[in-house]
Amino acid sequence: MPAFAKPVSIEIAARSVRVAQLLESRGRVRAIRFAECPLPADYRWEVGADRGPLAEAIRRAMAQAGIRTRTAIIALPRRQVTSRVGAFPQAERAELERVVGYDLADHIPFPVDQVVIDFQPLGASREEPGLTDVLVVAAQRDLVREYLSLAEDLGLRPAALTVDALALDDLTTLAEREPAGTTVMVAIEARTTTINVSEQGRLRLTRSIGLGGHQLSLAIQDDLGVTFDDAERHKKADGLLLLEKEPRPRRVSGWLDSLLGDIRRSALSFGPAAVSAVLLTGSEAEVPGLREALRAELRVDPVGLSVAQLFPGAELAGESEEVADRCVVAIAQALRAVGRSAWTVSLLPREVVAARRARRVRQIGGAVAVLAVAGMAVGYVMAARGLAQTEKKVRELEAQEETAVVQRAYVAGLQAQQEQLETQVRVLESARLKRYVGLELLRTIAFYAPEDIVLSHFTLRPDQSLEVRGAASSSATAADLQQTLATSPFIADARLVGISRPSRQSGADQAVTFTMRLGLRGRQEASPGAEAFRDRGGPT
Repeated sequence: MPAFAKPVSIEIAARSVRVAQLLESRGRVRAIRFAECPLPADYRWEVGADRGPLAEAIRRAMAQAGIRTRTAIIALPRRQVTSRVGAFPQAERAELERVVGYDLADHIPFPVDQVVIDFQPLGASREEPGLTDVLVVAAQRDLVREYLSLAEDLGLRPAALTVDALALDDLTTLAEREPAGTTVMVAIEARTTTINVSEQGRLRLTRSIGLGGHQLSLAIQDDLGVTFDDAERHKKADGLLLLEKEPRPRRVSGWLDSLLGDIRRSALSFGPAAVSAVLLTGSEAEVPGLREALRAELRVDPVGLSVAQLFPGAELAGESEEVADRCVVAIAQALRAVGRSAWTVSLLPREVVAARRARRVRQIGGAVAVLAVAGMAVGYVMAARGLAQTEKKVRELEAQEETAVVQRAYVAGLQAQQEQLETQVRVLESARLKRYVGLELLRTIAFYAPEDIVLSHFTLRPDQSLEVRGAASSSATAADLQQTLATSPFIADARLVGISRPSRQSGADQAVTFTMRLGLRGRQEASPGAEAFRDRGGPT
């Protein structure tokens, strides 16, 4: 993706604006573009204030960093938002959003409908089993509109409105590599200090206090009785080392006690666990004596964050490493633009997201329509060019079809003749088989009929049964013949259908006349059994 397509990360500090953009290659940060531009002296941007000087400073910073883009990720300072980590029942996002809104109403001094809310589940709660820890962030709707108007003044489309404290948490992850026990991140700026407390890699608390380098300069001014500019020079040269002098500077001592007290209370919010790491950043983090004071208070050596160490091997495309370190929050915020941030929280209002989505759908629809029209035009041209060839092929196919019709008629005639011949063959074969069966049956009757039976008539009936008539010495003899013939493989059924005696004879064993009907089998059915029948006796 081209560098200018990546969103620019914008951080608005009390005295300057900072911008950054990350360029990735093969899964790692290859280059970092950054710049810091000061704001006019005594300028403070609040809701309703003139945005012109702020927009101009951002433009200069982007030009100085060589950043060209139409999208931006803008960070709201922690002091401008309400943020808390709470435990909530596990639920779908829509239901959780309703519960979060009810809970947040008890922690903000204005109606819920006047704020923009977003939240992100962090995982199973460690203090309340069965519940889920959720980070909730809220900002006044009027403030959010000011940021949207600023982006509009700059000709930028906000990709996200996030919070600088979340970028600080991403820095904690980068700095630790392996999550420590309890880590305190302290970011000291000109007018505020942001404190994050994380435990084993999970953000537990984030807060902002109204103490920064500006208040320390005011304290030095009062204690030493010098001008503010001289106090600024004393702060940079001596800082908290002034506390070693006698008499001890009372206002400077109060500033340090307030700062250390807030840090200590934040670190102990979840119990008396020892602090395992202290990370230090911000434009006022290098005040002389500050690290020693933190070490004495928390019993851990503070570690200053360096962009060169956090992003080893990355080219720093900016003024200097010192400026890069002051832009470290903006740089960490840019991780979101390349998909390497742990945070998805954004305070863009729903109506803005919905309008943007609708506009994107319309743009996609317009592009699809243009492509469709272009495709139709190309298709028409291609169709016109191929029409003559198609007509030629159609004529060839019509000629082939006529030839095929003649050939099919010829084949149909041959098939009809073949079917007629096959029918005649089946009839002749049936007659031949019946004749064979009849002859075999006569031979069987001739060899196996008793001597006192005289057969007088043989009639082959239309139903392919054989009717036999004759005379026997007795009805028992005729019945024996019927039973014997029933075992023949050529006979499917043998029945006596008529038997009579001469009227002038009355003995039970006197000569009788009989009629027997024999159902015949086919030759294929009878052949095996016929051989077996012959084997039971008599010559063939």
